[in-house]
Amino acid sequence: MGFQTFTANSIEEAKKSMRDALGPDAVILATRKRPDGGVELRAIQKGQPLFEGEGGKSFGAGLGTRAKKSSLNARGLAAKQQRKAPPPNKRAREGAGLHTKVEKSAADMALNHLKGDFTQKLSNENLKDSPIHRDYSQRLGRHGITPALVRALAIEAQQSDASSDTGRLAHALGRVLTFNPISLSPDMPIMLVGQTGAGKTSCAAKLAAKAAGQEKKVAFMSADLGRAGAMEQMKTYASALDTRFWPVEDPQDVQDIMQNERPEEIIILDTPGVSPFAPADIAAIRAFRDALNGEAIFVLPASGDAEEHIDWARAFRDIGVRRCMITKFDASRRVGAALSAAFEGNLALAHFSEAPFIADGLVDANPRYLAQRLLLEEPARIAGADA
Repeated sequence: MGFQTFTANSIEEAKKSMRDALGPDAVILATRKRPDGGVELRAIQKGQPLFEGEGGKSFGAGLGTRAKKSSLNARGLAAKQQRKAPPPNKRAREGAGLHTKVEKSAADMALNHLKGDFTQKLSNENLKDSPIHRDYSQRLGRHGITPALVRALAIEAQQSDASSDTGRLAHALGRVLTFNPISLSPDMPIMLVGQTGAGKTSCAAKLAAKAAGQEKKVAFMSADLGRAGAMEQMKTYASALDTRFWPVEDPQDVQDIMQNERPEEIIILDTPGVSPFAPADIAAIRAFRDALNGEAIFVLPASGDAEEHIDWARAFRDIGVRRCMITKFDASRRVGAALSAAFEGNLALAHFSEAPFIADGLVDANPRYLAQRLLLEEPARIAGADA
């Protein structure tokens, strides 16, 4: 294979190293943000065959066209590409540090599609009779992790220098998935979205408890007026955590509070269960987010139907969601549905919600912890896992 990998602190530095090594006409295959904050870039010299038997045509002129088409079909994005993109939301802000300028550009969206096909082809070439792939297919497959995610993890695990199963899997998870815990700040209100029963209200309380542990103050809003007991539950949490609480009926209530009350606390808005496939629900989510001027976080349970989870993740991604929290992480035997949804929907993992106790039931998502959880024979909480 003729591709080379370049790492640097920024995309500009990585491109400079690429041009120095491969010349000014080098073709970029894929880019990714590393867990340490740096950038990794894969590229090939123009005219160089990517795989054995592919001579004579440059990657950009030959494989590039086929790869983009097959990747779009494989990820179910062909229809989305044909739709007119919605106008950018100038008020809503996403998680600090979650996206780089490169990731926001249309060019890098195409590179992400290309990367998906690139990984697929690498798996076909490198994983034949691979012991790691067979092992992951069995051990991770029992969690309901999709074959595409298993393949991607096996490819990266093969390149790890770690001596333990946990270390190899942690390395692979750190390269394949994005981990980005929420940094709670009054400058970034949080809105929790998802289906009814996903655990949004308890996640709101656990985020508040996390903030309290950092000597930060939180205030709640709840638009979940229709669910039986929802207001009482949120009032109980607010009282226990000594926080302010506002019930809100519509986005105008949220806007009035933000403009008139000017709260100095970290604001967490709990929303009612919605469907991202219903136009009215989509409009409501966007209206609440704009009124709050904050970030929407997708809350989803760990287990369930993987394809359904993936559909939800992609739909929320289409309306601007970039991070997710996974609930019922210790109570679920199989957690592959949520992890596959984050992978297929290109959502960063923020936190895993465990245990019914709000004081210590939220774990910052990190590769080491997740690797330990996936390799456990029985579900359990894992204390003291390091990033």
